[in-house]
Amino acid sequence: MSGKMTIIYFIGVYDTLDLFTEHLKDAFEALGFSSFVYDAGAERESKEALLFLLHQEAGRTGARRFACVTFNNLGYNLDLSDGRNLWEYFDIPYINILMDHPFHYEKPLQKAPSTSIVLCTDLNHVKYIRRWFKHIGRTDFLPHAGVELGSRHKPLAERGIDVLYAGALPVYTVARMIPDLDSIPETDGQRMAREVLQELVNHPGRTTEEVMEEYLRTVCGELPGRRIREITVKMRFLDSYATSFFREQAVRMLVESGIRVTAYGTGWDQCEWSGHPCLNYGGKVLAPQILPLMNDSKIVLNTMTWFKAGAHDRIFNGMLAGAAVVTDDSAWLRREFKDKKELVLFSLEQIRTLPERVFDLFGHLKQTQEMADCGYQAAKGRHTWKSRAEQIAECFFD
Repeated sequence: MSGKMTIIYFIGVYDTLDLFTEHLKDAFEALGFSSFVYDAGAERESKEALLFLLHQEAGRTGARRFACVTFNNLGYNLDLSDGRNLWEYFDIPYINILMDHPFHYEKPLQKAPSTSIVLCTDLNHVKYIRRWFKHIGRTDFLPHAGVELGSRHKPLAERGIDVLYAGALPVYTVARMIPDLDSIPETDGQRMAREVLQELVNHPGRTTEEVMEEYLRTVCGELPGRRIREITVKMRFLDSYATSFFREQAVRMLVESGIRVTAYGTGWDQCEWSGHPCLNYGGKVLAPQILPLMNDSKIVLNTMTWFKAGAHDRIFNGMLAGAAVVTDDSAWLRREFKDKKELVLFSLEQIRTLPERVFDLFGHLKQTQEMADCGYQAAKGRHTWKSRAEQIAECFFD
């Protein structure tokens, strides 16, 4: 049936999502699916072309089928001239892959098309949507995936970057998310922010929504579930603060131990220790530009965006670049990989052991190369966008 199906994609909004979309599109085309690319940079032309195609095919005997595969709600509110939702009108499955926590997308998820299927990159996010967005008919887990650049990778010993961290420090970019903390009548917002953040830092295995609900029920008594969700959405910046705290700690510990780290992304030049000679700050670059840097890195360091039962594309991109990947763990990563076999896993509770573990990788480069090779094979076999396209096709395109 795939030869008669066309998949609709969205590009032109975020460079990172464009990179994912490009490789997912190539993977689906290799499976025999056709493509329609809706470019947000040419909104009018793209919409006219899409509507022409859909109306042309509507009612034809043996007409091709359509599905939309998109990221982070792109195009969810695409409508007809009379205001009706396009996906609902043409009965097109709208497969929405969320790369971030659902509480960042409260409005689009509340107004999701009735044809929506939401795929989350963390198992806890699946639970969150099933609990709070019951109008969404189907929600499942789809792990992140990686992109490989080129097919030949230099041995670790010949690479020019010792440790690469590719990602921003969120504490410097989330100011727009911070609400008026005095506008929450049920409790002292300033105190809640301090205490919830402290709990996340002290017990980093917990999710933000779990700690928020516990705090609100303890301090405010029996609040309605809807109100707990509303306050959690308001306070979601704490998730980014906790992420930023450990991200900075990880890089700072390495740098101050004498390990050279090359960092890309906003914020690394704003830390009080930014002038340290072991930190090489490369500025902000587009997602595709990170891949060749990973190909020249001995170690790719990752810390999660507070995913406790999922992964991050940095992990798989690093593996597919043939680098040794070092990352904080999650329940899913511990099931999928074995520490020191395909990558190095550490817990945030034991982050102080990180410099010692990285020194050990440099001190035993032969074994580190073997681990990187094993990681490459694991990612190549199970964690590319080709793998994800096959999973989506098997589950939703019969």
